[in-house]
Amino acid sequence: MYRNRVRPLLALLLLVLASLACIPGTERVIGEVTCVDDGYLFGSGTQYICYCPTDGKAYRGGELSSPTLRGIDPARLKTLACSDPFAQTFIQDPALDLAPTEPPTEAPTEASASTEAPTDPAPLKPYLTGAFTACDNTAGYVNFSIAENAPAYDPATFKVTFNGYPVNCAPAANNPSVLTCNYPPPSYAPPAGVQVFIGEELVNEFDFNGGAICDSAPQPNNPGSEDPQLEQPASTEPAATEPSSD
Repeated sequence: MYRNRVRPLLALLLLVLASLACIPGTERVIGEVTCVDDGYLFGSGTQYICYCPTDGKAYRGGELSSPTLRGIDPARLKTLACSDPFAQTFIQDPALDLAPTEPPTEAPTEASASTEAPTDPAPLKPYLTGAFTACDNTAGYVNFSIAENAPAYDPATFKVTFNGYPVNCAPAANNPSVLTCNYPPPSYAPPAGVQVFIGEELVNEFDFNGGAICDSAPQPNNPGSEDPQLEQPASTEPAATEPSSD
């Protein structure tokens, strides 16, 4: 009967001695990690706080019991000591993973620095004044006045139309301020809507209503001369300026 009482007392004494053997504050070094005795927890044994070797801080993942530390892999212990499972964060060894950095920003170029939309070029000025200096319904031509500040143009992109029909035009050889245009075939007489294009841009749009003013003067009946209607007069500006009906 006495022996049955002594055995529990001896077991309790051994447990007390075992707990006293683990003095709080005792350090254990496993690999790169230093673990400090944090006291005895009933049911789990001696508890340790293991410090992360990369920054010296104690994370929740480094709170381990003595049985867990027994035979643990040093690399695994380092991972646990540097992690906080409750915050879902993980600090890797800086030798294995560099800290994330922001992607380099490219220096703005001259093209990208300006956020303003490109502006359309200014419209071209009118090429003709809309007035004419001479015309001839029989010969089939008219001389238009070129504007003083008429824009320059590429002859390949210059186009004049009468009622939408393209016509042949060119500056007069003896007067660069006059544009001579031949009527389109077949025989033509005003009125007509005149349009002038430089490239795709419409620079003039007006009506040419010469009418009877452009009728040729009667020619004397001379049997020895050719039919005056078959003669093509020189498309130059006459000495006298004809009045305009505009």
